[in-house]
This record gives sequence, C-alpha cells and structure tokens, in this order.
Amino acid sequence: MTIFVVHINDILSTSSNPDDNLWFHDKLKAEWDISDLGPPKFALGIAITCDQPNCLILLSQTAKIDHLVEQYNQGDTHPVNTPMVAGLQLRRPDKSLPTPPKISHWIERTPYHSLVGSLMYLAIVTRPDIAYAVGRLASFLDCYRPKHWTATICVLRYLKGTCSYSLTLGGQNSLAISGYSDSDYANCIDTSRSVGGYCFTLGSGMVSWSSRKQATVADSTCYAEYMALHDATHKVLFLRQLLAGLHLLPPLLLCINSKTLTYRLWLCE
Repeated sequence: MTIFVVHINDILSTSSNPDDNLWFHDKLKAEWDISDLGPPKFALGIAITCDQPNCLILLSQTAKIDHLVEQYNQGDTHPVNTPMVAGLQLRRPDKSLPTPPKISHWIERTPYHSLVGSLMYLAIVTRPDIAYAVGRLASFLDCYRPKHWTATICVLRYLKGTCSYSLTLGGQNSLAISGYSDSDYANCIDTSRSVGGYCFTLGSGMVSWSSRKQATVADSTCYAEYMALHDATHKVLFLRQLLAGLHLLPPLLLCINSKTLTYRLWLCE
C-alpha cells in the first residue's frame, strides 16, 4: 500500500515497505522531472521529526510561533499557563450604539484578523490545546474590541511558553481510533448557544479535533451533549471509511454524561 498527499507541487508519500516507496518515486520520475528530497523534515510550516525506534512521528510549528511572537512584539512578555483565562466571558458590543472615534481608530490599526488567522492555522494543524480559545476569538472578527485583543495576545503568550510542544503520532499503543465528545452548555452569553467539541486519537496521538459554537440553541445540557455527539458522528463516518481502506479497526466514540458522570460507548459497525 502506498499513500501520498499533494499540495501544489509538494508531495509526501509513504508505503508499506521502503521498496514500494522507491518504486512509486521511480514511476513519478518516469513521467515528470522531480526532486527527491529524502525523508521529510519540514512541510507547510510544520517541522517533522521521525523517531523510528519508538515508532513516533512528531509534528511541531516552533518556527511559526517564534515568528508570531516577534511579529506582534511579545518577545519581552512572560508566558502564561493557559491559552484563555478560565471562565472568561467575552461579549459582542452593542451595534445599535455608535462606535467611539477612539475605538474606530484603534480597530483600523489593530491586526486582529491577521493574528487570529495565524492562530487558527496552528490550532488546526498541530495545537488542539488552543482550539477552544481560537474558536471563541474568531467569533468576534467583525466587532473586536481591546478586551478581545488582550485575550488573543494571551493565546500567543501561552504558545510562547509551549512552543516546543509537539503533536505526537504513533507509539507502541495499538492503532485503534477512539473519540470523545463533550459540550459546554449555553457558553455564549450573547446567543445562549453551547460550544461542542470532539477529539479522536489513533494510537498515542490525536489525529482529529474540533471546538465550535453549536448551530442552534439547546434547551438543556442533555440536548447540548447530543448535538455535540451528533457532530462527532459525522467525523466518525469519515474516519470509518478511511480506516476501512487502511485495514484498521472501526472507531469508538465516547461522550460524558455530566449528570451521572458515566461514559456512553458507541461502536460504529
């Protein structure tokens, strides 16, 4: 089996054994002029480290984080322990009121969109630990204020202190996918909508995750949990098809019931 991914003119490939990978490269060379750069070390801003004795692949974006810290003048600030202050409630400003000229000028010269976009790339690729915070901050792109900018800088300061963290894939655990879903009932005080999230692990590492505001208002914690579970099952169906092609076990999906603190186990046959 050979699996390859293409981004514009960059290709990464892996095979069941080294000979098959060489055969694939030879087939490409027979059709096009290509450069074989050997084992990957860096791709799309992602540093790739292979630990073959322990069957691990480490993905990190230290260079990207260092660039952001310098770009947004956070080199002299102290790191923080969490990406967002626990229980922080961010609200949308009242748009029926005129925006003060001082705030309008501040909005024009503050690169909120740029920083949130960069943080979103980190959250999607290698940093699930900031997914919730970035998701909340992204909901204020049309109405941000100084308090939102302060919260965004807090995420960057957290990344500064954890820039060496890597997303670890593989390991000695069996290659079976497990997933977890949960929700935070009525998290948004402006819309009363809940925030739902899920994550899926393969072996020792996380391979898929999400944290986002739910599309509709749930009228109870139970419904918010079911809505989060419903969103997670969409990903389960995709992962099930992918794993079937790789001859791996189907995924397990778990959610926590906050009333009884018991786990519900779902097996997608």
